[in-house]
Amino acid sequence: MSMKIRVLNVLLDDRIGGPSRRVLSMARKLHDKGIEYLMCLPKGNGEVPLYARKQGMTVYQCELGTPHYIRSIGTFFLNIRYIFNFIPSIHSLVKIIKKEKINVVHVHGLLNLQGTLAAFLTRRKVVWHLFGTLYPQYLVKALQPFIKLTADRVVNISEITRDYYINGSGIADVVIRGPVDVQVFNPLSISLEEKSVLMKELNLNDDDIILGSVGNITWVKGYENLIEALAIIKKKYHRIKLLIVGKILDTQISYYRRLTNLTSYFGLDENIRFLGEREGIPQLLSLMDIFIQSSFVEGTPISIMEAMAMRVPVIASSVGGIPEQIIGGETGMLVPAGDPSAIALAVLNLMESVELRKEMGGKARETVKERFSLRHCVREHERLYKELIKGNQR
Repeated sequence: MSMKIRVLNVLLDDRIGGPSRRVLSMARKLHDKGIEYLMCLPKGNGEVPLYARKQGMTVYQCELGTPHYIRSIGTFFLNIRYIFNFIPSIHSLVKIIKKEKINVVHVHGLLNLQGTLAAFLTRRKVVWHLFGTLYPQYLVKALQPFIKLTADRVVNISEITRDYYINGSGIADVVIRGPVDVQVFNPLSISLEEKSVLMKELNLNDDDIILGSVGNITWVKGYENLIEALAIIKKKYHRIKLLIVGKILDTQISYYRRLTNLTSYFGLDENIRFLGEREGIPQLLSLMDIFIQSSFVEGTPISIMEAMAMRVPVIASSVGGIPEQIIGGETGMLVPAGDPSAIALAVLNLMESVELRKEMGGKARETVKERFSLRHCVREHERLYKELIKGNQR
């Protein structure tokens, strides 16, 4: 009987986001292959521990934290707490690693130094998962020697992020793109009755043009550009609705207020719905005519791939790994970040042709099935963990 591999995933955010969704989506599939996923998260009131425990995962919460850009007095005190808890968090992680007989510590995010140090101190294999292009290059370069020293393997989520983080440093890495369960995100699995109930709940009409975006309410998502684009689009299509699905983060309350003020300024209060955090994302995507990702920085957003899997044509900023997800003009449309006029023009072009939207959506789903499926992602992680346990590569 083969040995069960125990992997501790260390995340610095207990709220639902790309990294946590990736871990949660793969946990059950990897369990069937003899790989046990555990999680360690910061203490807090986020949703991830609840979802993970519902799946039967073992979850720990300790003093973990991450540095923040100082944008308010609140983020200033978060940084003070991060410094104060840095050593205690390493101590807690060391105890968890020993107690749970962990084989591999999988840390998520460039600044996950606590998880990496705890794994290094206990001589466990380290997988360091990097995503997004938010951090300045001077910080990336400063951390490269530490990453090379401590990580047995780095996982990048795209070739673009590989260039961003590795850049000739000699760090051993692999590219594993994000997972989508194409059986769950399948337009044929959503019944007309489900759509009708949801349309009624959201007060939408059959002749409404429905645009949508999925992602936490945070400045990196560039929602202000999406709102400004809608003001342009409304000049031609009056029955236009925009669904923004995502949690309002505690550190982004002032940004959310800015968005609602902008909505009122453009007279779009009846056109834009901030839905907050929601379950049933496939059902919401099934209502959308076009999905829009207006981010300033990204890795390879799972939300884009989920929309593609649902055959929804996507318009997205040409940042991070998104150009590797979307072939512009074929499986979606790419626009410059921070350009509301470009977003509006792309929407107007797509609205001119139902056939174009159908063709683009069909090709997008096939792309996800071939390159971004959950099965492929699970297989690549399984291979990585088994190689490390066998000691094939330091």
